[in-house]
Amino acid sequence: MFLRYPVTAVVLSLLIGCEAGKDPDQSPSPPPNASQPALPTFAPASSAKPAPSLVPPELAHYCHSGFPLEGVYSPQRLTVKQPCVAVTGIAAAIDREHDGDMHISLTGVDPKWLNQVNLQRSDQSLVVEAVPSIPMTMPPLQSRVTIIGPWVLDTQTGWLEIHPVWAILPA
Repeated sequence: MFLRYPVTAVVLSLLIGCEAGKDPDQSPSPPPNASQPALPTFAPASSAKPAPSLVPPELAHYCHSGFPLEGVYSPQRLTVKQPCVAVTGIAAAIDREHDGDMHISLTGVDPKWLNQVNLQRSDQSLVVEAVPSIPMTMPPLQSRVTIIGPWVLDTQTGWLEIHPVWAILPA
């Protein structure tokens, strides 16, 4: 074959020769002036200055640093809207879910925490989920509480929720 197509043979041998000295497991280095894409990070609570409307300064120490969905069953279904919020409402119902989470229906919350799916629920509640890996004392039914944790969109149900709960405080 090489005798019939001498140019092809020369090109192939040049290509093979250029590749011969490379480590097949090593990816090429970016040019010196190339910038790497930034990966999303979550600042530690001590250095973060949460907006006053999301977490009052006196409650900011309840916010966790690092990955906000730590301890959540199947976290890929949740989209973090805010890594830490404080929402006040009435604990209208409390149920244990199949994954061990305690599901609290928080009613009477400011509508800014709700979307259309939350509003279509019979009690127009914000869903709150306390996970087993963060032990939490459940509030008495019908008590007014402030819940602190990440505000997320559950992409399977379509509603907004706080998941996981980092603190439940009497309001």
